[in-house]
Amino acid sequence: MRHMQIRSRRPPPATARSCGFTLIELLVVISIVAIVIAILIPALSSARQSSIGQVCLANLRTLGQGLTMYSTDHHDHLVPGRLPRVDNDNWRALVLGGWKYRPTFLAMMGTNVGIQAFDDPMPSRFLIDRFGERGDKQNYSSKVYVCPAASEWTDERNGSYGYNYQFLGNSRLSDSSNLFSFKYWPVSVTRIRDTSRTVAVADSMGTAATYGSSNRWPYQNNAEDGHRFGNEGFNLDPPHINTSNGEAAGYPDKRTAVDPRHLGKAATLWVDTHASVERPEALGYHISPDGAFRFDGNNALWSGTGQDVPWTPDFSH
Repeated sequence: MRHMQIRSRRPPPATARSCGFTLIELLVVISIVAIVIAILIPALSSARQSSIGQVCLANLRTLGQGLTMYSTDHHDHLVPGRLPRVDNDNWRALVLGGWKYRPTFLAMMGTNVGIQAFDDPMPSRFLIDRFGERGDKQNYSSKVYVCPAASEWTDERNGSYGYNYQFLGNSRLSDSSNLFSFKYWPVSVTRIRDTSRTVAVADSMGTAATYGSSNRWPYQNNAEDGHRFGNEGFNLDPPHINTSNGEAAGYPDKRTAVDPRHLGKAATLWVDTHASVERPEALGYHISPDGAFRFDGNNALWSGTGQDVPWTPDFSH
């Protein structure tokens, strides 16, 4: 009996066409990839911005420890916004690294937590540091003093963080002949009714807040133009300003305000040293349709009393 032989047949080799993609298939793949990228980029950007915001909050929490330590070392008094200008040498204070001419609240708070604000602090207004900066407009040397979303805002005057100076430490002089006629300082922590609901420090836009969004100028170190971002940034004005008998960084017609640079919110340090990100409206600011910050906001989270009252010379404890 003859056995039948069954021969297996191998499939023919694939042709070049069956292994490749048609032009239509390539276009489909490219379109899908483009759609995925378009979906991912905003998410990645948002994640990056959120991460930057967390770094900013960490900065404020660190500085907040200095706020508490300063008050502990100074009879329960809160730090002044900036020591007043008397002449080209006074006032000055000892900060990490040496004597400093008119240090801001940041440099004094940072001294308490051991973070040096200036590599070469200058004790006089017109002395020039080794970086070419004048004694009253030096640049912060540590990243802790600068919001990472505004990393170029290093000037101590045109800084990225502002202080609620009107209600916590208005150390400007009301009488230039009286070196201790501070407008509203020292301020005791015990005066603050609710420290968890009183703003201490926040991201500051500077006097550019006075103008509409399209009429603000870019930041410039050492500049003194009211339209520029960061101008007078260390002085953070509260929402409600009395324009006839009040106080503001650029009184009477220019004001500073918080800068919502973190996805529409501003990093905020409260007097009890907790930190959060807040929308300007939630902090009491009223904003015009063109983006300008008005003068008629609500100071309930700023006055320390829980009430909407603007600062005036007759404001009392």
